[in-house]
Amino acid sequence: QAIHDYCKLQNDEVLKSKGTSIQCRGLLPVGFPRTQEELSQSHTAMRNGWCMVSCDIGVGHSNVEDRLRHVHAKTMEMKERPRAYMQLKIQNNLGPCIPVKVGQQTVFDTFSRHSLVLTNVPGPQGRVLFAGKKVKAVQLFFDNLLTQVDLISYAGGVYGNIVLDEEQLPNSEVFGQLYVGALVELAKVLDVDVPPEVKTFVS
Repeated sequence: QAIHDYCKLQNDEVLKSKGTSIQCRGLLPVGFPRTQEELSQSHTAMRNGWCMVSCDIGVGHSNVEDRLRHVHAKTMEMKERPRAYMQLKIQNNLGPCIPVKVGQQTVFDTFSRHSLVLTNVPGPQGRVLFAGKKVKAVQLFFDNLLTQVDLISYAGGVYGNIVLDEEQLPNSEVFGQLYVGALVELAKVLDVDVPPEVKTFVS
């Protein structure tokens, strides 16, 4: 929703001309459960099995509910079809066998054809201790050349960061407020309570 609102604020001609048919794709890391064999080996038990999967994020929809339905349909398709699994097998089995230049070009082509990387990590449901003290909040931050959106849940809350290139995104300082505003709008639709400090930030 924030990307749509930002493009609208910038009088983006592509959004105006294409509407809901506009394509704006994000790369989503998709994780896979480890096998019992992997869990039994010390050198593989801590490894994550995951790959990047392309997903259209429905930027052309002006209504937050329509976008939610669009994204839900796309992510359900990712779960129900073997595309993510095939991507994992190709990257793990074919990737190491191809020349380095071909691999580098493939990665470059993939990332340059997407608008952002979106990752969400489920954190502990209760507060954890660090140096004997309860951790009040956590942050997930990944510095990337591509626009990066990071979300992590922790102790009943959700924390997030956005990494972007302000030289490529004019007036990017408004993006944070648009992003929080979109979450507040979605919370209203889903009848979810919004913390007072978040409401203050948006108003």
